[in-house]
Amino acid sequence: MHALKRLFGFLGPYWKPLIATSILIVGYTILSLLPPLFQRQIVDGVIGGRDLSHLVALVAGMIGIYALSAVLNFGDPYLRHTIGERFLLDLRVRIYEHLQRLSLSFFERTSTGELMSRVSNDVNALEQFVTHGTILSAVAALRLIGSAAVLFALEWRLALIALIPVPLIALALRRFNRFVRPIYRRVRDRLGDINARLQDDLAGIRVIQAFGQEAAELARFSKVSQVYYRERVSSIRSWSTFFPAIEFMSALGGVLVLGAGAWMVVRGQLTLGTLVAFLSYIVAFYEPVRRLTDVDNIFQQAIAAAERIFELFDQTPDIQDAADAVALGQLRGEVSFQDVHFRYGVTPRQVGDSGLPDSSGKPGTGISEEPEVLHDVDFHMAPGEVVALVGPSGAGKTSIANLLCRFYDPTHGRVQVDGHDLRTVQLRSLRRQVAVVLQDTFLFNASVRENLLYGKPDATGEELVAAAKAAYAHEFIVTMPNGYDTEIGERGVKLSGGQRQRLALARAILADPRILILDEATSSVDAEAEFLIQQALEEVLRGRTALVIAHRLSTIRNADKIIALDGGRIREIGSHHELLARGGLYSQLYQRQLELTGSEG
Repeated sequence: MHALKRLFGFLGPYWKPLIATSILIVGYTILSLLPPLFQRQIVDGVIGGRDLSHLVALVAGMIGIYALSAVLNFGDPYLRHTIGERFLLDLRVRIYEHLQRLSLSFFERTSTGELMSRVSNDVNALEQFVTHGTILSAVAALRLIGSAAVLFALEWRLALIALIPVPLIALALRRFNRFVRPIYRRVRDRLGDINARLQDDLAGIRVIQAFGQEAAELARFSKVSQVYYRERVSSIRSWSTFFPAIEFMSALGGVLVLGAGAWMVVRGQLTLGTLVAFLSYIVAFYEPVRRLTDVDNIFQQAIAAAERIFELFDQTPDIQDAADAVALGQLRGEVSFQDVHFRYGVTPRQVGDSGLPDSSGKPGTGISEEPEVLHDVDFHMAPGEVVALVGPSGAGKTSIANLLCRFYDPTHGRVQVDGHDLRTVQLRSLRRQVAVVLQDTFLFNASVRENLLYGKPDATGEELVAAAKAAYAHEFIVTMPNGYDTEIGERGVKLSGGQRQRLALARAILADPRILILDEATSSVDAEAEFLIQQALEEVLRGRTALVIAHRLSTIRNADKIIALDGGRIREIGSHHELLARGGLYSQLYQRQLELTGSEG
């Protein structure tokens, strides 16, 4: 029920249109209670009394009531469904806004398909709650109370008989809720599994086809679909059993009233007109009872969907601004790592509420099964210095880049920019002065121009072209069908790997960062393009602090400083020639690459 209360709380901003539609429905409800009284008068006064003098007025009155009811019933559905659609729109935007604030660690442990299911399917599941569950539940209750009052006013003995099935219905409803709520939750979860499987397969369709795994993936998708099917059938079995039982108990009340009423009419204890009106009100009484059971079913499905949505809202970012975080001004670009330890899976809350080391200077005591990926990392980057990170896979190079962007916080030690611990500065002010070109290049399903402007939305055309030329991307862009306005497909599928990376580099250049991180930025380009980009980078990096991660050691010979990592520890620091002369890790890696490529040093 907590989820339901929170869900009603989300309806607060829509109170004005909700009041308007409530007025319409209340008016419609009151009018719907009047016709049986006219019927009673016609049966007892006109037919029983053989008096036609009031027949026309009574018939006209009923026609007027039905006409006014039709007018009220016209505006109500429009308002309710408009409110529902607006609610879904605002809720989706709020979820998306919240997701944007969550840390990378959340997205690394949550599948994209699952998130899409919550933003799309679970939000859609709330439409019936807004359009039928909220207002109509109150109206059904109002109509139930109103018709019950009229029943007791007409004949209290028959009214008591009419109430006999109500406790049975209430008991059945309570048992149904306890049984069906977990089923509806499992249905939502299994639908999320289908979306996650589908998203994963579509994203990897080239790999699936390349390895001929279509049949295997079909079997996996069929399996999760079968599980979803079984849960759906279970839910269908539940309500298809429950609702006929409610219909039977409602009909039982009507039959009992008809039998008792007929007995009373024959004995002269009740007029025929009163019985006719009473039977009409019985329908008016049990119709909202059935409506409330329908609404309850809507509520149970809404609760299952809302619980999954609120699970997202209850996620808090691992990385967020401190209460007293300061905004960084124009950076000079000085970077230092001081006794940095890091492991994935430890949140700032585990190492202290502030995310900073304790007063003893010791690592936090957070418990994690993840091993440390960085140990005792200490180095300094002067403003405008180009520093390269090298080492075997898993050495911790990308983790250092992640810490510099503050995608994560160290579990011990500190990362500083211009003397500021990154945990004390505003994230936005840091990241707008840091640009990253990743090995796994991501481009949006949009035009070349839109992808480049992501780095600087207000850039001029001249700046755009200059950045593309600096990355040696302009030459292939102008040969495309629509030049800079050419659509490049999902993740840039219409481009080669080298073209995608050059666009990513141009995007970073256009952002004009003070700190530039290149994570294997030239790994997918051919030798000629790599040579051209290296020449461009010499000009682009001038005056900027740059952290370059490279496996091709030939690309970082001219770096001001090279840091060789292994096992999450710094093994040596120096220039290309200094490290070669030492004959250590860097020299071994360099010689190995020379042997593999057949090149000369």
